[in-house]
Amino acid sequence: MVMRYVPGGSFMMGAADNDFSAAPDEKPQHEVIIEPFYLDQFEVSVAQYAAFLNRVGTYKEACEGNDCLHPRFEAGLTSYLLEEDQGDGSLFYIPLTGFANYPINHVSWHGAHAYCTAMAARLPTEAEWEFAARGEDGRIYPWGNERPDETRAVFNSNSYEDLKPVDALPAGQSPFGIYALAGSLWEWVNDWYNEDYYSESPRFNPPGPETGLTKVIRGGAWPNNNLADRIRSTNRSHFTTDFISATVGFRCAQDP
Repeated sequence: MVMRYVPGGSFMMGAADNDFSAAPDEKPQHEVIIEPFYLDQFEVSVAQYAAFLNRVGTYKEACEGNDCLHPRFEAGLTSYLLEEDQGDGSLFYIPLTGFANYPINHVSWHGAHAYCTAMAARLPTEAEWEFAARGEDGRIYPWGNERPDETRAVFNSNSYEDLKPVDALPAGQSPFGIYALAGSLWEWVNDWYNEDYYSESPRFNPPGPETGLTKVIRGGAWPNNNLADRIRSTNRSHFTTDFISATVGFRCAQDP
């Protein structure tokens, strides 16, 4: 795990009232103070997740009765993780040749949470994620306010084959040197989703709602329904904890 230090700071979380590209759940904009933390510089890779499963058990055993993810035989061509029967009843996980350093996808929230916990880490809060993407200057995208293009993000694509290794596109990194916080894959965070949470969010290190039906995902992804507005740093979406998709991955955070 390569992590970047994100210093504490104050920022305006969410979208301004006059931002007409923003959805209602991105508002109201509100001040948030974040304590320092570490965040993975890159999205978790296929090789990293394979190594995790080989240590702790199969994808049906390692997440307390929930599917951690779906490997290629179950997910199809959009997965780069292979499951091999060793002939003695055991299973072994390996990346598809040439894709070890691609981001792991088809991961449920349970699979993301279990991996981070096993790494003595955790999923970031939604506020930490947005601060890591925007910094203190309120930029629209991790790299600034310029519209995205193919040198900065994988988005608005007609094919999963446009996905890139986790350390590609350095021009798209955030103020803290963190890659792919816009496009590539949506990323699970720890927070439950509530459309109106911003109206009641605490100012200091907001942890998200206490309960909910779905978990927040951030950052947008590669498919062609993810246009420039969809990968803005304030954009939010959400899915149930067992949701598994070619468009969703994650990264981990850690306290200093």
